[in-house]
Amino acid sequence: MKAKGLKDLLVRKFDKKLYEIIDEDLRLLAEIKDYTIRSGGKRIRPVLHYCMCRILGYKGEKYADVGAIAELIHAASLLHDDVVDEAQTRRGVPSVGSRFGNKTAILAGDYLLACGIYHLNRLNSPELMDIFTQVIKDLSVSELVQMEWERNPKIDSDVYDRVVYGKTASLFGAVCQAAGILAEVPKKNLKKLHEFGIRLGSLFQKQDDAIDYFQAGDQTGKVPLKDFKNGLYTYPVLRLLEKADKNDKKLTHSLFAKEERNEHDEVVILSLLNRYNIRKMLSEEFRSDVEELLRFLKGFPETEEGALVRDQFRKLTEV
Repeated sequence: MKAKGLKDLLVRKFDKKLYEIIDEDLRLLAEIKDYTIRSGGKRIRPVLHYCMCRILGYKGEKYADVGAIAELIHAASLLHDDVVDEAQTRRGVPSVGSRFGNKTAILAGDYLLACGIYHLNRLNSPELMDIFTQVIKDLSVSELVQMEWERNPKIDSDVYDRVVYGKTASLFGAVCQAAGILAEVPKKNLKKLHEFGIRLGSLFQKQDDAIDYFQAGDQTGKVPLKDFKNGLYTYPVLRLLEKADKNDKKLTHSLFAKEERNEHDEVVILSLLNRYNIRKMLSEEFRSDVEELLRFLKGFPETEEGALVRDQFRKLTEV
């Protein structure tokens, strides 16, 4: 089966599992359940978990449960994120908060987390429970750190990495480590799988930050320059500040110091990014990161699932 066909099949299977796990009692929750799953994106985390399971030789079916739990944690974090960010849309459609109200979005996110933890507990695996509850803790901490630093001009790469670890990389690490748990690999290899997932998740977030400046629009479903409009110092801007001269650093900080940024400000920030070749620099950096990830996968036998992962990696070099 070709990579796209396999991925489409997996997305349908995970969507079916999500419908089974989210056991709602209220009509409102049923509506939010349908709305959340139907607008649910590419299922990157559960698909990655499945692929890693098969790459490691696991032939069972628990990957569907674990992958769906990971997606529930991710979906809940997006509901909460959109409330914090006051986002009106998500993937090109109205956010749950804008459609149902922010209070409902927060409670719905809590409900999705509860469904995920309840189902996780039924798998009777203390190891899986440990890694996914740690992810939830990491998510909460990273959001608080981001709120503390989001408009602070003194933010640096260490703070950024801490936020990215909790918001994105921790869950990627968990789904890779969970695959090793299901495949019963030696404990020393579990750590390597977790580190692989962390590196992948960090790259995924950095590329997502870059898309906001260089690719956002109808094809991606992202609002162009959303992070800039919200005054967030994300990866492209931090790299710009590392390279810019004193005057351009001052100009960049002055843009983010404003209460609101207008169209002229957008032209200025894009001009600065272009002046210092940030897009090209990031593309080269991401390509190097992908090559390192691919070297890790070469240590495992060739599989159809491995080909799917490698195909997805190539997209991470696009900026």
